[in-house]
Amino acid sequence: MFNSGRRRGRFVALATVGAAGVAAAGVLGTNMAHGATAAGGMTGVSAAATKAAVPWKSVGPGWVLDTYSTRTTAKAAPATLYLISPAGAKYPLYTWKASKTLAPLLVAWAGNKTEALFQLYSPENTFSGYGELNLLTGKMTRIAFASPASSTLSYTLPTGQQLLGSTANGKTATVARYTRAGALVKTLVTEPGSSTNGLPLTVRYSPSGAELGVGAPNGLLLVSNAGGVLRKLPVPGTDTRIGCVPVRWWNTATILASCLPANTDTERLWLVPVSGARPSALTPVRNPAKAPNDYGDIDAWRLPSGLYLQSLGACGTLELNKQAVNGSVTRVTVPGMPDSPVVVTAAGARLLVEQLGCDGAGGQLAWYNPATRAEQWLLRSGAGEAVAYNDPRSGAIS
Repeated sequence: MFNSGRRRGRFVALATVGAAGVAAAGVLGTNMAHGATAAGGMTGVSAAATKAAVPWKSVGPGWVLDTYSTRTTAKAAPATLYLISPAGAKYPLYTWKASKTLAPLLVAWAGNKTEALFQLYSPENTFSGYGELNLLTGKMTRIAFASPASSTLSYTLPTGQQLLGSTANGKTATVARYTRAGALVKTLVTEPGSSTNGLPLTVRYSPSGAELGVGAPNGLLLVSNAGGVLRKLPVPGTDTRIGCVPVRWWNTATILASCLPANTDTERLWLVPVSGARPSALTPVRNPAKAPNDYGDIDAWRLPSGLYLQSLGACGTLELNKQAVNGSVTRVTVPGMPDSPVVVTAAGARLLVEQLGCDGAGGQLAWYNPATRAEQWLLRSGAGEAVAYNDPRSGAIS
C-alpha cells in the first residue's frame, strides 16, 4: 500500500505519462537540427515534405502529438515525433537518430500549434534541461533559465506566448512566468515550503489563461496570471499535511480538485467553484477494506454514458472506473490495455487512453468509447509521451 506522500507523487507523475505507437510512412528531409548544446549530442532529421502536407489550419481539439520508437533498455533505436489527426492520419514531423542518449521527452504543446516543449537528456541519460522544438522548421532551441531554473514547465494559455514554471527549494515553492528564452517575467505566487512537502506547486490554467488554480494545504488558491492570490478556496475536511491539487478546470467557473481527507489514505475528487462558494464532493471517500485495491480517485470525465474516473489501484497501478449515482464504481476494461490505462483527455463520447510498457517499447494509444466498447487505435506499440491539443495538461504543470 502507498503512503499518502507516495500516492500524491504517483498522481503528479501522471502529467508526464505517455503512450506508444506504430510508425507511419513519410518522406524525410535532411535538416540537422540538434547539436550537443540542444539535445545532449543527438542529431535528427526533419520531415519537411510531410510537414508541408499537414493541414495546420485544421489542427485543433482531437489532434495528438506523440513520439514513436522501438527502443528498449537493451537496444537503441530512432524516435519519431508524430502529429495525429482525429481520424488517425499520422504525420511524421521529426526523427531523432538512434543513440545511447535518450531522445527528448515530450512535455507540452503550445496553443499556437507550432511549438512543443521537451525535456532533454545528457549522454549519461540524466535530465539536462528543457528545449523548444519548432514543428515547422525542426529546430530545437535550449531554454536558458536564469537562476533558479524552473523544475517543472509548461506553456501559458491560450497561445503559449510565455512559459509557466514552478520551483521549490525546500523552504518555499514559487510559480512564475518566463519568456520562451527562459528570462523571468513575473512571479505569480510564493508559498511556504512546509505546506508543499518540499515539492513544486501543482498549477492548472483556466481556459482563457487569465487565472490559475494552485494547490494549497487546505484546498486551492485562485491566482491571477498578472500575479497575486485572488481568492482562497478551502475544501472541507482536507488533511493539511497533504492538501489538494487542481486536476483541471471542469468548466469556466469550477476546478476539479483531488484532495486527501484527514485520517484517510485515499484521494477524493471535489468540484471547487472559483467564486468561493462551498465545494461539492464528486466522489465519496473510498474504503480499501470494503472495496479491495480501491485507493481513491484522481481524475474524472463526464461523458454522455456516465461519469468515468481515473482511480488508484494496488501496488502503484491505475484503474479506469465508472461511478454510479450512489457512488459505487465498476471497473472499465479497455481491450488491448490490461495494465494501468491512463486517460489523456476526453472528446464527445470517447476517452483517449494510453498505456506504457515496462521497457518503454510496449506503449499503446487509442480512442475508446466505454459505452459501445468501440476502439480507434492510433498507435499500438513502441512510443512515448502523448499530448492532446488543448488538453488541460497544455496549461498545467505538476
